[in-house]
Parts: sequence; structure tokens; C-alpha cells
Amino acid sequence: MNIDTVRLSHILETDEFVGLKYFLSHTAFVVCHKSERLEILLGVLWYLPVNSPIIVVTNCPENALGEIKRGLAEHLLRHTRTYLVHQKDATIAQFLRDCGVPHILGPDGTVVGGKGEGMYIGTLCALLLGYPQWVLFFDADNFVPSALLEYTFAMGRLFLSAPVRSYASAGSAALGAGGRTQGGSALHNVRICWASKPELGESTLYEKVLGRCTSVVSPLLNALLEDHFGMRDSSISVSNAGEQGMTINTARSLRFSSGFSVETFQLLDLLSKATDRHTRSAMLQQYQSQSPHFHEKKGDEHIRKMIAESLGSFFLFEQLLSRKVRRQVWQVYQDLDLELRYPTVYPALKDLPVQADEPFVDRYKLFRETGSRDVLPDGEGVSCIS
Repeated sequence: MNIDTVRLSHILETDEFVGLKYFLSHTAFVVCHKSERLEILLGVLWYLPVNSPIIVVTNCPENALGEIKRGLAEHLLRHTRTYLVHQKDATIAQFLRDCGVPHILGPDGTVVGGKGEGMYIGTLCALLLGYPQWVLFFDADNFVPSALLEYTFAMGRLFLSAPVRSYASAGSAALGAGGRTQGGSALHNVRICWASKPELGESTLYEKVLGRCTSVVSPLLNALLEDHFGMRDSSISVSNAGEQGMTINTARSLRFSSGFSVETFQLLDLLSKATDRHTRSAMLQQYQSQSPHFHEKKGDEHIRKMIAESLGSFFLFEQLLSRKVRRQVWQVYQDLDLELRYPTVYPALKDLPVQADEPFVDRYKLFRETGSRDVLPDGEGVSCIS
């Protein structure tokens, strides 16, 4: 397992334009949306490249979906590869049921609400497109989204300069028989360390303060690194990184989990897979951003829920936990008076019986190939192998 904290001396130079063009055209952006205003969502999408597939997974009230669809179609005329998927979509629910993931569905037969579930749907759509080699995840609640330019350029440089190219070449080559890759896997995950998280109106923008959830969870991960891996010089500060990227192989190989547990859970899953003899290499890079990150400040109860769900992930990786780390996790539960929450785990996408099927995803496309502002109607077809 290689953990690397990266600070770049510059963000972009002309020699990197050629590689960046390739990276952007082969990267899917997944944006998870819930209750953010249309103006906030539009600001985020405006800073994403027009030549990249952008998959917006929204869990907004269903009666608001039409307004969001019309607003995106009206203002993002050049973003012709934008897809809008509602988390409660009946076709997505049926697809996941047919693929053997019925536990992601609620009593009403649709996908349950939760960030992890939204990321799962978005990553599935990226995989079905067939050609993305990287997947980048951005949250929709970004009040100053120009920071996304830095995040995108930085992740492009880090992925393209990786010593081992751990992505599939293109298209359906990303999937083998039954959706499995032949040979050992190389895993690569880049997570953004925010320069600071100020509130709008504060007098200083660059006071370095860890997020309220990260400040609790990251020390436990560092204790795990020391006890299980013997890594005393590595420090994880991205346990709950909402902005991150993965190679498509990594996105296919890691499992997903429910709700707010997903970022901590996938980090633990990456550490677990690093010990697997079938993993060729595993790299976690923490990019130290230069941009302050402004987003919606959640209340204390929301943060407590995030912490409880994140901590619950540790107990799903008992093979990694020493007695010391297990005791530390329980101590946090006791100190914060938290309810124990075990997240629901969803299988890695490589283990689902799926194949690349771009027409399936096209039903969620906002624009026709001509660039018309007409919204595409729902299409037909399935892409789950029976």
C-alpha cells in the first residue's frame, strides 16, 4: 500500500494540454445532488468540462425533477454529454434488482436515499458508458465551485503520471467475462484535502481546520495504519473526502456502502484490498489543495450521524482492527454518545453481471446529439446479463 500526500508547485503548463485533453474526454464526472438550489447545481456543472460525460444523480423531491431538467437544459447548452438520473428512478431500481442487489431497494421498490447509493448509481452509469477510464466525484453543495478547476487539473496530472496505468484501455475492454478483469488489479484513488473550510463572511479564508467528521475518523485510520500496516510516517486526512477520483478499475473493484459511510468505508476497503494477493498495487494520493472550499454547513445532528455511520464501517473490517484500534473506536462512541450504525454494503460493480451498454444510459441524457435543447424521452432496453 502506497500513501502519498502531494503538493504541486504549479497547477498547469502548456506541455500538459495534450494529456489533459485525453484525460477529460475519458473521465466521467459524478455529481451527487439532493436539496441544493438549481443555481448552486448550475454553478458546479458550469465548471466541469463540456467534452466529459457528466452524470448528475439527484435525490430531489420527484415533483422538482422537471424544473431541474428544464433549468439544466436551458443553461448548459454546450454540456451535451450531461445525464440526469433520479435516485428513485424505476428503471434503475429494476436494473439493480435484476443484477442481484435487491437490498439497495426500500419498501417502495425504489433505491433508498443516501449518498453512497447515489454514488453507486453514478458509477454504474459511468461503467455502462463503456469508455471512461476515470471517475471523479464532486458534491453539489459547493458555493464557490471555481475550486473544481484546480481539483480536476490536479487529479488529471496525478492519474496521468501514475507509474502503473491501472485503467482499462477503452470501451468494453473495461469488462471481461462476467464483468471481471483478467489478472491482478492496480488500484489508484486520489482524494482532495481542502486547504480550508471557511464560512462565507469570515475574515480569514485559509485557517487550516479539519472537517468535524474527519477530525474524529482520520486519527482512527492513522492508528490502524500503524498497528496493521506498520506505517508510522503516513497520515490520512481524507477519511470523508467528498471530492475524489478513481481509475475505472478502482471504481469497479471497491464495494460501496450506504449513506454517509461510503467515503470511510471505501478507504477501508482500499486498505483491505491492498493486502489481497490478487491486488497488483494500491495507491492512495492525498492532494493538498490551494483553494478554500465553501459548502453548506450542516448541523450538529447531521455531523453526529456522519461520524456514527463512518465509525460503523470499521466493524466490517475486523481483520484489520487491532485490539487497540477497536478500543479507540468504542471510546469515540462512548465519548460522543453515538448510536452504533452498521452500514449496508453493496457489491463491487465488477461482480455484477453487466456489460457496457451506452444506449441504456442514453435514456437519461439531457440533449440529443444535435445539441438540441429538447430533453430526450425515456428509452428502452436493459443491460443486465441474464
